Amino acid sequence: MSAAPRFLVPFEQGLLAPAESLLVIRPAEGLGLSGFDNVTIEQGFFPVARALEAAGFSVVPRAGGRFGMVLVNLTRSKAENLANIARAAAMSTGPVLVNGAKTEGIESLLKAVKKVAPVEVLSKAHGKVFWFAPVPMPEAWQAAGAMARNRDGFITAPGMFSFEKVDAGSAMLAPCLQGLKGRVADLGAGWGWLAAQALGPDVSEIVLFEAEHMALEAARQNLRDPRVRFEWADVLALPKQGPFDVVISNPPFHQSRAADPALGVGFIHAAAQLLAPRGRFLMVANRQLPYERALDGAFRKVGMLAQEHGFKLFEARNPKA
Repeated sequence: MSAAPRFLVPFEQGLLAPAESLLVIRPAEGLGLSGFDNVTIEQGFFPVARALEAAGFSVVPRAGGRFGMVLVNLTRSKAENLANIARAAAMSTGPVLVNGAKTEGIESLLKAVKKVAPVEVLSKAHGKVFWFAPVPMPEAWQAAGAMARNRDGFITAPGMFSFEKVDAGSAMLAPCLQGLKGRVADLGAGWGWLAAQALGPDVSEIVLFEAEHMALEAARQNLRDPRVRFEWADVLALPKQGPFDVVISNPPFHQSRAADPALGVGFIHAAAQLLAPRGRFLMVANRQLPYERALDGAFRKVGMLAQEHGFKLFEARNPKA
């Protein structure tokens, strides 16, 4: 695959001309966008949003209004992609472009859009870009991506981690969260289920650190307690703050389809930096991920509380930081 993004192909071949304003939904980087004027980027993942801002782009977690053209970059959630395509069609006065790889379901989305509107298609490498003139999309597409209560009664939406129900790792960690005291931090808090389990009478404050803006907005709806604070942030690059008495986490273990243990290691070091000298870190992780060395390097006391159902439950005390 060449350096030029797929979405540039229609412009390079003269099949599309840049519009006066462009909205780009969920790009992973700004490659190819600098040639357009009046670009707004919708990106709710904090590390990418800040990197795009540093590159000089105007970035918002959720866009509104009208644009001359809208480009949708696909995520791994079909329901989220359908909702974004429907939103794009409603916000655009010109072409709507959809850019994605085969592994992101571009083929099935192309078939779905073809049933609603005439479509132009170009293939490149292992993906496609297609575009169409905006027409009303099925109402069910927008509804599929909307926030709603899941089977556990919490507000979530497609695209969030384990949005349909509480995941097994969090359920395993939850009994250890009874009776917590003082200030608590939840790293990678998602839509707030673990924080809700931790919010006992002796907790003075709990801070939810979460990189996905929409998940944090769901957590705001799920946790109305005045002791709760919400931080849209990159856990791997938190400014110095605290100290906290307890840090809890069910850290992510991938940003793409491949497992990345370095993410969990970063969460371990972040917890050590946030904790008071006698603080506790409670973490659940997939059993195959090698976090023991990182925990031993960051804490003076480390113990495994349980190992079952494919997960490991750790308690670490007294950070070395």
